[in-house]
Amino acid sequence: MNKLIRMVIGAAFVMVSLTGCEGLFNGIAKDKVMVKKITKEPNTNEVQYEGVLSQDAVKTVSLNAVNKYYDKKLTIDEVQFNELLAVDQAKLRDLLDRVEKKYKSYPRVREMFTFKMDTEAELDKIPSGLFYVTLIHDANPKEVFDIVVNARDGEVLRINIVDQSPVVYNDVISDPLMDEFIGVANRFIQEKTNESLSQLTFDKKQIRWGIRPELYYLDRTNQELKYSVQFQMATKQVVGFSKDVMALLQYYSES
Repeated sequence: MNKLIRMVIGAAFVMVSLTGCEGLFNGIAKDKVMVKKITKEPNTNEVQYEGVLSQDAVKTVSLNAVNKYYDKKLTIDEVQFNELLAVDQAKLRDLLDRVEKKYKSYPRVREMFTFKMDTEAELDKIPSGLFYVTLIHDANPKEVFDIVVNARDGEVLRINIVDQSPVVYNDVISDPLMDEFIGVANRFIQEKTNESLSQLTFDKKQIRWGIRPELYYLDRTNQELKYSVQFQMATKQVVGFSKDVMALLQYYSES
């Protein structure tokens, strides 16, 4: 399980404190977790509050995302939603501000590749914060997905097959294998996002190798992080996808 998912503790999407590279995301006291209180409306099981999607809408978006990104055909009756949590934008701003200040000059970042970071632009895309969802396939309880969506419009910003394997880095990789991963990632981006690769920039420096290799794409126009695609090394299958602010946090979570 990567460090980003360690933000989640029990039934709360825990906001984090920046403490350096090895312990980048560490949980804080539960009474400081920025999770909106969810109350039941009369005669309905949906959760609704101003400016964000309803609970049922978030579930539908999350299920559709699993089916789309991983070519599944799951129905609402075949899954469980273990967590459905709302994340306050204020703590996201605080986290991004500290990331930007802490890591602008960090050596490991320069060793990989450089990109621009615009906190305000990222936050403008998520005015109502985020929803974090954990979805479990009933027929295969080991098949667990975590999904992060824009709380305002349901845009999928992260979808990941949960994996307990540790991240192990290995910079020695054969060119044919590297080209194979790049080809799969390129097809995934084109098919799942409908974005032309001509709108993105990518080279081999933007790959982090390990048990779950990660490929990062930049927006050609502003040179900001746009997408992250994560693989399972053994199967060469895509097991994680992040966009915009979640791609940024994914990058720093493993720095």
